[in-house]
Amino acid sequence: MFRIGRYEAPMLLPAAALAGGSLVAFHLASILLPLWIALAVLGLALRRPSGVWIACFSLGVLTAAVRLGLPERPLTGVDLDRPVEALVRIEGHWVPDAQDGRNARDARTGGGWSAPARLLRLKQDIAVTQPPVDLSVHLPGSEDPPPYGSTLRVRGYLSRSAGFANRTAVPPGPWRLHVKSRLLLTAEEPPGLLAALSGRLRRRVDRAYAAAGPERRGGRQGESLARALVLGDVSGLPLAWTRGLRVAGVYHLMSVSGVHVALVAGAVWLLAGWLPRGVRLTLMLGVITVYVLLVGPFPALIRSAVMGFLAALALLVERPPSPANGLAWAVILLVLDSPEVVLAVGFQLTVAATVAILVVAPPLAERWRTRLHPWLAAALAASAAAELLTLPWALPRFYTVAPLAPLVNLPAVPWTGLALGASLLWTFAALISPSFAAHLLPVLDAVAQPFSWPSRTPPAAWLSFPLLISPAAAWGISCGFALLLFARPERRWLRRASAAAGVGLIAGCLWFPAMAGRGRGAELAMLDVGQGDAILLRDGGHAILIDGGGWDHGDLGGHVLLPALLGEGIRSLDAVVMTHPDHDGCCGFLPGL
Repeated sequence: MFRIGRYEAPMLLPAAALAGGSLVAFHLASILLPLWIALAVLGLALRRPSGVWIACFSLGVLTAAVRLGLPERPLTGVDLDRPVEALVRIEGHWVPDAQDGRNARDARTGGGWSAPARLLRLKQDIAVTQPPVDLSVHLPGSEDPPPYGSTLRVRGYLSRSAGFANRTAVPPGPWRLHVKSRLLLTAEEPPGLLAALSGRLRRRVDRAYAAAGPERRGGRQGESLARALVLGDVSGLPLAWTRGLRVAGVYHLMSVSGVHVALVAGAVWLLAGWLPRGVRLTLMLGVITVYVLLVGPFPALIRSAVMGFLAALALLVERPPSPANGLAWAVILLVLDSPEVVLAVGFQLTVAATVAILVVAPPLAERWRTRLHPWLAAALAASAAAELLTLPWALPRFYTVAPLAPLVNLPAVPWTGLALGASLLWTFAALISPSFAAHLLPVLDAVAQPFSWPSRTPPAAWLSFPLLISPAAAWGISCGFALLLFARPERRWLRRASAAAGVGLIAGCLWFPAMAGRGRGAELAMLDVGQGDAILLRDGGHAILIDGGGWDHGDLGGHVLLPALLGEGIRSLDAVVMTHPDHDGCCGFLPGL
């Protein structure tokens, strides 16, 4: 039995085993279903906690294999140069595309729309398949797209980034289905009741935002921030802001998750204080449901909503809520519904951060209360624990370490709560009176200003530094810090040994990345940046980069160019040369578009 404080959490470890089994299934060369079924039955027959974990792990493998057809890789035989006819179900809200380097919100008048979708059936020539693939659908035009939840028959072209073959390879990107004309689209089935309600609610809020005033650029990003915090749509935020928030280690605050659900539910609890307790809890459940319908099925939001639902239901039946059990059930539901969610960085980070806050932070805060104020100890412990457990997932993907992130989060989290409250109030004002909301935009712009500060501050001020590291080494660093923070044996020599082991583990995992590229002579490297060129000239510790490639939108510099340079052992450049001002020559250098 897993216990957190005085609460038991019997479902936490089985949920972790289920998610782990689904994750392992994606890396197996072959999956023998009878073998895994027998292993699951054997685990249940043991009638022990370890047997339950084995059964859940096997069930995770079986779920991924049966639902997704693993280990086969779908769409491997599709010719990307020829059109396909696809039957897709729209599984997320539409957001405007960005084109020609413009802000996505500015592309609303002519760029087109994108939405996540599930591929139900695919036809190319006479071959018909049913690959269980998630992709994004891209439609042209500024007119309203089909409703969320619709099943569409479209004719278009499949595409995906082929990856980048540098010393540090970047894997292929997600699948996209591009439709050149609305005439090539046919609605097969209307959305269901909940999806239709969600779509109407989202369109109502989108129109209220648009009526309240056009999005403004530069430092006037109040509406962009409201869209990010309330709707989970970060496409309107300047690229410079997102890079700055990542450098400071606080970009996670832009993710719609537990803070948002807690604030919405808390507001209902306070405003409905005159009602009986059961009615207030029922209203909280209703408001959480409406909020999920408005934002859409983000893993972090679903996780938070399930935990909020279970906590409210426990209070309704006068039982003590167990947040860890709520997290476990959220993981189980998400994995059983869509096993590939275990590969999503949003799912990995939200689950790791929540486990850190529920499991790791309390004992750490208890230890720090002897030297710090209880409130400060609890806040700092939660931030440090979240950074510790998310490190193995975030560092191999974002290539940046921000040691000051736990401290920066102390003021950033309360300010984000304040900004979320202001954004929700502004959203209500826009729904009631767009003209009145337009007059309030300067206030929202002022609230948004602190989120631009990291982009205006030199990265060195945050003590962040780029680091290319393998997932195994990232886990080693996390374990090393865990030894330093939590290992407190009674005997002095054991404490010293634990501290030495932690320091040694951290130093050993950082040694090889720090030494990469040392002692190399004169070289010329042609970096793979897709469209465009990036030529690296180096001689020992000196390096010059000629051109940096680029995309019309997105962050090629952070996703491709940075790991490519780190793979070559380059952490600073003596000079940057741009041979021409086109996007494919210099956009990889730009901090924002």
